[in-house]
Amino acid sequence: MKSGFVILTGRSNVGKSTMINALVGTKVAIMTSKPQTTRHPVRGILHDPRGQIVFVDTPGLFLGKKDALSKKLNQIVKESFEGIDAIVYVMDPTRAPGREEEEIQRLLKNVNIPVIVAINKSDLSKREKPFLEDAQNVDVRQNTIIEVSARTHGNLNKIVDALFAVLPEGPAHYPDMQFTDLSQTDWLQEVIREKCFIALNEELPYSINVTVNDVEQNGNMRIIHATISTTADRYKGMIIGRGGSQLKEIGTAARKEIEAATGEKVFLELQVNVDPDWPRRFR
Repeated sequence: MKSGFVILTGRSNVGKSTMINALVGTKVAIMTSKPQTTRHPVRGILHDPRGQIVFVDTPGLFLGKKDALSKKLNQIVKESFEGIDAIVYVMDPTRAPGREEEEIQRLLKNVNIPVIVAINKSDLSKREKPFLEDAQNVDVRQNTIIEVSARTHGNLNKIVDALFAVLPEGPAHYPDMQFTDLSQTDWLQEVIREKCFIALNEELPYSINVTVNDVEQNGNMRIIHATISTTADRYKGMIIGRGGSQLKEIGTAARKEIEAATGEKVFLELQVNVDPDWPRRFR
């Protein structure tokens, strides 16, 4: 029996959250096409006859950004390297390497634990991956390099095999059938926040937060009260939309996903408020 904690790291928006969901087999991390989506190290738990792998997802690094939220996100990345047994370094061959990639590679060269490089998007054509050779030639003292597709699940079994080859022997950290350590409240907040990212598309300010204020059970109906916070009145108007249309779209999408996951009817009440100081209070 083997078990251990494995961090997925890489620049922002390379598919780490999608990969965790695919590896675990259920949705435990929110997924959007935007960077700076993941704020907390969300753990996804993979159960296997060989043992248990606890995957840790982190935000990407945000170089040159001085706002309070980005500073705290960057600190989470660096602290997440402590107390883990292996690292999966996710690379995107469709994007040119930059300062963020260089900083991650510098960090990885200074760790003394196994590193597996996962080059994502193997389902794309070679023409669509102009920086594939750069990724193939990376040197972070890795154990192996594997080309995978988080979207189609291609070669993810090879990532799992490579991890079990290097993880230590030990008992499981979590019971069977537990796939994440997110609390119900945290999971609900993540679902609602994801729907904000998707509904608002390019207009969305990243200064947005979701708080679940109360969850009640009324027969077979789950009643959820939540607040979406942003930092300025102009953003509040964007989130609500004309005649409340945008907020309704966010609430409907979130409600449907929560109902599908819980098997219960859901009444979701969303409010939007302006709180300029929330990024400074972020933990």
